[in-house]
Amino acid sequence: MKKIRYPVVLCVGTPKVSGDSLGPRVGDLLKNFYNVPAYVYGTTECPVTGLNFRSFSEHIRIFHPKSAVIAVDACLGKKEEVGKIKYGLQGLRAGTALKKELGKVGDVTFLGIVAESCNDNFRALSGVKNEAVGDLAEKIAAKIFLFCSLLRLDYRF
Repeated sequence: MKKIRYPVVLCVGTPKVSGDSLGPRVGDLLKNFYNVPAYVYGTTECPVTGLNFRSFSEHIRIFHPKSAVIAVDACLGKKEEVGKIKYGLQGLRAGTALKKELGKVGDVTFLGIVAESCNDNFRALSGVKNEAVGDLAEKIAAKIFLFCSLLRLDYRF
């Protein structure tokens, strides 16, 4: 029987900006509602932001070296994409909407498109309705819970 190695979920964003609160809200749902079988970093009480992103990335690299890392963040896109979820296997480059170079993290990425990209991306993120972010957070958390549950099944045999 293989040793169970829990995946890591890194939820990026700040609860101080409505559009950027997607990550922490997903983290809250995973920890408090789903009790997901994973290590979850990034909640409204302890968010992963541009200020501490590198520290969390380093922590994950040191303490979870062989775990699958699922990264969650809000992003901006085209008008017709708003409200959709993008998935990827390239890892997350957090902070790009605000022209920050924070580095890359993750094996699987969930991006919730919260607003249309424009000249003032901070303003776009600030103007997002909380209900829209909540709906996206619920959808993403449910998908991650299922994904983590399937990963755990794979380690049982």
